[in-house]
Amino acid sequence: MLHYVIRRAGSSRRPLVFLHGSGQDETSLEVLADRIAPDHPAILPRGAAIWEDGYAFFRRHPDRSLDLGDLAQQRAAFQIFLAGLKRARSLARRPVLIGYSNGAIMAESLLRASPSTFAGAALIRPLSPDLQEEILDLAAIPVLILAAAKDERRARDDAEMSRTRLAQAGARVDVAESPVGHALTDDETKRLSAWLAAHFPD
Repeated sequence: MLHYVIRRAGSSRRPLVFLHGSGQDETSLEVLADRIAPDHPAILPRGAAIWEDGYAFFRRHPDRSLDLGDLAQQRAAFQIFLAGLKRARSLARRPVLIGYSNGAIMAESLLRASPSTFAGAALIRPLSPDLQEEILDLAAIPVLILAAAKDERRARDDAEMSRTRLAQAGARVDVAESPVGHALTDDETKRLSAWLAAHFPD
């Protein structure tokens, strides 16, 4: 991971890792980070795949289906990135993943593959990746899913598929569906902030 931003690096509070959507970059979720958890360390990496007018955390095929091979490769690279942050003491505690769109898919993939690395995850507009891959025991890890009833980029049951698979693996999943499109709204931002305060007050 060549480009990333760390905000409030000296704080002892729970770190949050923000994964942006397709065509965005490491600055795209800075405002969200400041709004939902202004006292927590925020790690904002740039996706490694050049995509549209920006970056993504993994590629899609021309038909828009997920490139699962690239997702697996990029996930492994991201785990190495996180391990490096831990060695450098930038991750003194298990972080919470905050993923939006493409970043939510990567966040779910990371959580499923390495649950002991993370304290929780918030998935904004998720799409459950690789339905054939085994999910490890998620051991009551709290997960928030923010879905949208009018999401033009997601099928109606995408969020439900994520909820079902994560809950079956033992996660404590909260789902909130709003009558909006793909973009995150102010009301949802407030809901996300409240969820973080309830589950990760420290």
